[in-house]
Amino acid sequence: MTRDSDTRVLITGVAGFGGSSLAGALLAQGYDVTGLDIAPPSHAGLLRRELSDPGFHYLWKSVQDIQAKDMEGHSVVVHLAAQPDAPLAFESPRYTVMQNIEGTVALLEAVRQAGCVSKLMFAASGNEIGRALYLPIDEEHPLTPHNPYGFSKAAAEMALWAWRLSYGVPSIVMNTGVVVGPNMRREVFIFKWLWNALRGQPIVVEGGKQTRDLVFIDDVVEAWMLVIRAPAEKVAGHKFFVGSGEEYTIEGLARICRDTIGSSVPVEHVGYRPGEEGHREAFSVEKARRTLGYAPKVSPVEAVALTAEWVRSLL
Repeated sequence: MTRDSDTRVLITGVAGFGGSSLAGALLAQGYDVTGLDIAPPSHAGLLRRELSDPGFHYLWKSVQDIQAKDMEGHSVVVHLAAQPDAPLAFESPRYTVMQNIEGTVALLEAVRQAGCVSKLMFAASGNEIGRALYLPIDEEHPLTPHNPYGFSKAAAEMALWAWRLSYGVPSIVMNTGVVVGPNMRREVFIFKWLWNALRGQPIVVEGGKQTRDLVFIDDVVEAWMLVIRAPAEKVAGHKFFVGSGEEYTIEGLARICRDTIGSSVPVEHVGYRPGEEGHREAFSVEKARRTLGYAPKVSPVEAVALTAEWVRSLL
């Protein structure tokens, strides 16, 4: 691939699980990547290989301070920088709003002023739809957040649409459920359950009847890559659900984790998180299939097994 402005991608939140995975995939296909994150380069452990790649440039700064000049030469921006954990949002809602809403607005303004970006892709969350009005949930479903984290992501998504309508910012929203795989965030319940089961400790389930769509990181990255490679006129202004397209209860996922490890540790139930009872993630991925050619290759059961191999390696 010839490197030019059409193959230069800026990723906010590049040092995290999704950002580092996408950066590696882009570099492998000949793209130039600028990665922005607040983590010092010496602490960006998931980017060990990428930091030595001549096609990778690390921009050590907060998304709140991003400027139009940071956009120069980039045709695609992928916005992954966020406060990503719902539990922290209960304790620090204002911090979560600052990160997820103010950071998004700062990025939108930089993109608007730069005028060179043909696609701005935003990683949205299943928490934006906490009370489904109908099933399966498709891209036309209204946003119905049920916790502070979901609110912050929903507000950020609404900002993308507002800046598109007002200023023509080429916004694209990619809504995912629970993303798992090697190097996943350790505060996510799937990691905690696998870790506990491997160490002979109980699996603690908050609630149990609420549901999730579990998707493997490689499938998510492939969906993002499909958008990056697509003509801007085909994807700008669109929203896509990206997941397995399969709905599992939380207690069902707990059993899958325990069976994957081959453990007999007890499953202990505690109360639901605030607002969590009744949450459904029954997403339709048909628009992504039809428009992007998205076809998830890893089932949720296989995703748990592949994640468990990595967790086992950490012991």
